[in-house]
Amino acid sequence: MIPIIVLIGRTNVGKSTLFNVLTKTKNALVANHPGVTRDRQYGYCTLEINQKIILIDTAGLDIKSNEIEKKAYQQTLIAIKESHLILFLVDARDGLMLQEYEISKKIRTYQKKTILVINKIDGINQVSTFNEFCSLGFKKIHKISASHNQGINTLITKHLIPWIKINFKKEEIDESYKNKKSNKSPIKVAFIGRPNVGKSTLINGILKEERMITCNVPGTTLDSISTNIKYNYENYTLVDTAGAAKKKRHVNDFEKFSIIKTLQTIEKSNVILLIIDANIQVCHQDLSLADFIIKSGKGIVIVANKCDLLNSSELKKTKELIKNKLKFLYYSRIHFVSGLYKKGIFQLFKSINESYIASKRKINTSILTKTMHMAIKKHQPPIIKGRRIKLKYAHLGSSNPPKVIIHGNQVKYLSLPYKRYLTNFFYNSLKIKGTPIQIKFKDNLNPYTKNKN
Repeated sequence: MIPIIVLIGRTNVGKSTLFNVLTKTKNALVANHPGVTRDRQYGYCTLEINQKIILIDTAGLDIKSNEIEKKAYQQTLIAIKESHLILFLVDARDGLMLQEYEISKKIRTYQKKTILVINKIDGINQVSTFNEFCSLGFKKIHKISASHNQGINTLITKHLIPWIKINFKKEEIDESYKNKKSNKSPIKVAFIGRPNVGKSTLINGILKEERMITCNVPGTTLDSISTNIKYNYENYTLVDTAGAAKKKRHVNDFEKFSIIKTLQTIEKSNVILLIIDANIQVCHQDLSLADFIIKSGKGIVIVANKCDLLNSSELKKTKELIKNKLKFLYYSRIHFVSGLYKKGIFQLFKSINESYIASKRKINTSILTKTMHMAIKKHQPPIIKGRRIKLKYAHLGSSNPPKVIIHGNQVKYLSLPYKRYLTNFFYNSLKIKGTPIQIKFKDNLNPYTKNKN
């Protein structure tokens, strides 16, 4: 069993900053704006050899005025229930706030071991601040500055490690650590799309629980949230992302960070699910996202969500429209699903696996060269300056995505339509689905041509 520690407190007290420091990542979105963290964010922290813990970052427990904030509040309560230890963060600069009395009362109902962590102590009269927070009644109190990495090591050595040694057997932690290391890496699947296309609802449907906050308000998801799942004996990491909205004149900082994190998630994932709304025509934003995914070289599966809102004739017409608009993604599977009613969502895993396997496929030189010659026989390269362009052999330069390198003479003169023809021929002949193929052409140097000095 791996120890689970949850970070709770008001908004903007530094929970996400501490989460990033302890996990040595930048997974949690940090901005000087209340309510940035909404869903539960999980991460691993290695305290020392064979001592690993799971950290959970949560939303602030002090605001629940609208529907999204109420759901974020419930997410935090779920995190407290599944944790073994609570780190209750407060802000030394703000001083003791009335809401913190309410939060401390809520914590005590769960009867969990709690450490009060006073954050942002840099430049503060620590004695008076410490005495002020003592009135909350917690025995274990520790002072830190998460943003300046002050007091973090002491928090680990004085509080976390002793607590783990007392409450968890070392052999249990060792076994959990070994199991984690022995398993192969999960397939990382990113859910990408415009705001309000149902990415979070789709993940909740797959997980069969309200893991992600869903609401009919664009921009409900601000951060990239990962969650693990095992399906048909295969491990997956599902990543919910912020909706990539169309360009606006005025975008605040944390919206910029959200967009950047979404693009970074694409780069770090194995397979991308491009989610589109079946009720809305494919627009410029969808095409821009598709183009970015193609350029990143990632496997891609197209998911048309909210099909439950269409009748049979509307659905038939929509299928034709989507296939026509996204015909440049002919190598990708298209699924028509309903995340809300869980219709067709588990068929996605077959296409995810197909895309993942295709992206890592190793194809030997003889097969690639034979395929290339078949393409040439069917449609020869053009003649340039009285000489026909010659393509000699092909080999695999790298995989993920597959990169085919074709050697020949005068290949720099190959037209774009002929390059497209070759690409399509490779797709069809090799039956590659779900991943882009990159073809690079390399001119063979003439050994009889000498440089004249």
